[in-house]
Amino acid sequence: MREQTAFADLFKRLARIDEIDMRVGLICEPLGSFSIEEALELVRNAYHVAALGSADAQVVFLALGWALFEPRLAHRRAELGVEARRAELHHLADFLIPPTDDETIETKRQVPDFGRGRPLALGERKSLARTHDRSLIQRVVRDPHPDVVRILLDNPSLTEEDVIRICAMRPNEPGVLQAVYRHRRWVVRYRPRNAIVRNPDCPLDSALLLAPLLRPVELKEAAIASELAPPLRLSCRSILELREGPSRR
Repeated sequence: MREQTAFADLFKRLARIDEIDMRVGLICEPLGSFSIEEALELVRNAYHVAALGSADAQVVFLALGWALFEPRLAHRRAELGVEARRAELHHLADFLIPPTDDETIETKRQVPDFGRGRPLALGERKSLARTHDRSLIQRVVRDPHPDVVRILLDNPSLTEEDVIRICAMRPNEPGVLQAVYRHRRWVVRYRPRNAIVRNPDCPLDSALLLAPLLRPVELKEAAIASELAPPLRLSCRSILELREGPSRR
């Protein structure tokens, strides 16, 4: 009980921090310095309370997800994944252990036609991603290269509708969807998050890290979406059951 209270206090403190990067940095500290058992318990509690729908915990869990992609925690993330699997916490291990994907960039979608009469080199497309010309932005959003999309996501002329289009495209490149997931400006917004989860090309770990942040309606839709990976559908069903509680089943 004392440990759960300590975690709850930590979540509240972190949720009150407005600076996202500071929140990520502060959650990296216990993830890296706690014993492996304590760090896994922190992840388990953060997931559980976020899945219940606590606004504070969801803010913290989003930061925890970003922290897991920090290079300094790469080794610790792997250790946590192994420990979660050993403890049969498979719903945690599924996002702590990154999926393997051997597909190369641009195997699924073609580079859009920019009307130049020839294919544009990657450097040219990166330059176009900085444009404020809306007609060009509408073409750049279809670019399959994550490096182009990362630059575009920083473009002040990009809109939320543009980002949703990027996330909703099928087929899509996993690296593109992960670029949106890791972008602080856009993934704090609900609709892009939902679009990422609902795309079957999203890396499984990213989708699972976003699932506890979905609303019941979208969780129900994802839970029966045959195009999504079975672990993701199962996760959505488990989160729904957790929120409904024994009395409503």
